[in-house]
Amino acid sequence: MSLTKRKLYYLSTTVLLLILCSLYPDTALNQEVIIEDAPLLPLEEALIIAVAENPKIKNAFLEIQKSDDAVWAIKTKLFPELDFSLYEAYHLTDESFEFKKGAFGDISGIGPIPAENTSIATTPDFTTFITASAAQPISQLYEISLLIKQREIQKALSDQELRARVLDITDEVKKEYYTILKSQSSLAAIDEKIVFLTSLLELVNRDVQQQRLLEKDSLEVQARLGRAEYKHFKLKNTLATQKERFNKLLGRDIETPFSVIPIPYAAPFTVNVEDAEGQALAQRPEIDAAELEIEFAENEVRIKKSKYIPEIGVQFQYTANLNVELLPENIVTIGLFAKWDVFDWGRKKSEVAEKKKSVIQAQNRLEETESQILIDVNSKIRNLEEAAVLINVTELEQVAAKENLRVVLNKYEVEDALLTQVLEAESSLEEKNSDHQKAILDYWTARANLDKAIGEE
Repeated sequence: MSLTKRKLYYLSTTVLLLILCSLYPDTALNQEVIIEDAPLLPLEEALIIAVAENPKIKNAFLEIQKSDDAVWAIKTKLFPELDFSLYEAYHLTDESFEFKKGAFGDISGIGPIPAENTSIATTPDFTTFITASAAQPISQLYEISLLIKQREIQKALSDQELRARVLDITDEVKKEYYTILKSQSSLAAIDEKIVFLTSLLELVNRDVQQQRLLEKDSLEVQARLGRAEYKHFKLKNTLATQKERFNKLLGRDIETPFSVIPIPYAAPFTVNVEDAEGQALAQRPEIDAAELEIEFAENEVRIKKSKYIPEIGVQFQYTANLNVELLPENIVTIGLFAKWDVFDWGRKKSEVAEKKKSVIQAQNRLEETESQILIDVNSKIRNLEEAAVLINVTELEQVAAKENLRVVLNKYEVEDALLTQVLEAESSLEEKNSDHQKAILDYWTARANLDKAIGEE
């Protein structure tokens, strides 16, 4: 076999794998790439872990629990208010009480009480006062019920906040997963390029030794190989950082090893704009939150209006006076108490007017939110359609680059093309493969964006 034919044989054999890979645009995405034998982590499993362990979701769930506590705290105002107090005192001074003759009246047949001026002296001793009371609000029950409803609305808002956090984290997990997949697949592609350039360098060095090629040709291949090895090193570090960030997103130890599972390419699907818009308006937590804000503002108006109602309640009280000679030892009373702010210089009227304006603002925010969501959905649909078209474009460019490499190799066989032309054709095919791979991942990212826009996890 002549040197030229042998050289072409080795070169063609090495490039053949690259050409075959280019026949399947998503080969790098469909192969099961495992870095350092790390456990495979499917996207579905990653989403489950994130929803269960992500700190932001945990905090949103705690907000719901805090709202439950707040609801119960306000409900306690419906029950009687129980109060108990104890006062123990020691008299440091001698005390005396003077009562003049007839101070308590002059009764017929008995005479004046007391019959003469009387002095009652006390000696230093302990005196105990005990008071226990129970007050039950009556007219305030209406306002309390409104306050309870307000807390329940706040709890419902916390529920929507949790839904929003889940959607955000789900979207972030998907995008980070696709980013890792891109880096992981690119790393595998660079490995293949390094193998190709290493084999090519051996052939070129052999030809240089036999003076079939110049030293500059060998240096050119060495430079390309060095650049590929540097890209491999840099991408490996980038992938490590991405995985640490992804583990943090999942709420687990950042050193947890894993390898993502490639997502097969799916043919673009047709999106019904009206259905997507309706689904978004029905599922997006922002809509429910805006409606709850309207309800919250309307309830605030009712609470302010309830201030016009007088405060009326019933109170039961027991008082014990120990070691006090002049006072009854036990006193028990039950009574009705009332309080009414009759004139407030228009304060309550102004507060009601202020809350009514808040209702109008909340209604305006709902309309604005609906419009923004529809714009977001339509924009994400257009982006998805563009991503689907780009896949077809990059696939055609990939086929053209493959055909160009085949033509250059044929010319090289008859010594009608230079080694640099082969390298340029190989670099062009590598670029088009990368573009097609990116287009597929951009398509899945656009799908994730649309899922979030219509409120799907």
